[in-house]
Amino acid sequence: MIDTFENGYCFKDGNIVKNSFKDDNANVIEKFKSVSFDYQKNGDVVSFEQQKFNSKLTPAGDIIATINGTNMYYVHYINKVVSDDYELTEQDKKDQASGKVVFSYDDSASQIEVSQVQSVNWNKDGIQYDLLQIDGKLSAGELADMAREVINNRR
Repeated sequence: MIDTFENGYCFKDGNIVKNSFKDDNANVIEKFKSVSFDYQKNGDVVSFEQQKFNSKLTPAGDIIATINGTNMYYVHYINKVVSDDYELTEQDKKDQASGKVVFSYDDSASQIEVSQVQSVNWNKDGIQYDLLQIDGKLSAGELADMAREVINNRR
């Protein structure tokens, strides 16, 4: 584990998360655990997740770099948290279809919350890694540099 990244983001806290994959009918097809670490610099947070599962997933995003034979993928989108009874507008439907906007439904949401989400993810030795920022200050290249540090430190 990295205590402090070269860009100054320092370990803040971490936890173990119970996860599951479900099919289209909401049946659990696999349960697994992951570890999640938060790194912070001047109030800005980067989450670093590591998880191992048996299900095969297609990598998400565009290849932003290849380090020591490992492809790193960059994903970015707008997340809109809306109430369960929210009706998508025609523009919402277009944005959702293009992948530009992801809708999250929360029955306790009294107003629409919008956030910018970006991540760099990769798979190495059967472990899925993800560096994630929500409304963060880093660029895609800076997240990729952090991923490069992780890959180069895991030999």
